[in-house]
Amino acid sequence: MVVDELDALREKYEGCTALAFADVSTKMILVTDSSSNLRREALDALCAEAALLLGANGKPALADKPGDLASVATTAQLRVFLRSEQEPNDVLCCICGPKLDADAFVADACTCLDRISSGE
Repeated sequence: MVVDELDALREKYEGCTALAFADVSTKMILVTDSSSNLRREALDALCAEAALLLGANGKPALADKPGDLASVATTAQLRVFLRSEQEPNDVLCCICGPKLDADAFVADACTCLDRISSGE
């Protein structure tokens, strides 16, 4: 189940505060982790940011080609956006604290997204 996958990833990383599985072709958040307290407007903005940074429907917004990974870092948080290899419109949007082990998190988040996108 998608929520279980998102919950397990969020619980593994103490600095992870919210995860959302999105379809960038429609710019819609499909599922969030069960502890996410983000309002619909914040989720919509997160999905729009993913579409802008990664591109949607095979079209880049900011680069020569759509990306598979993007991040935005501030002193308060790290937002990570990952695109599925199997389903290019499936994206995982992540909000984390700034002290997160980003390399380990991205590796685990990619694996999580692969399982979700493949329906495992």
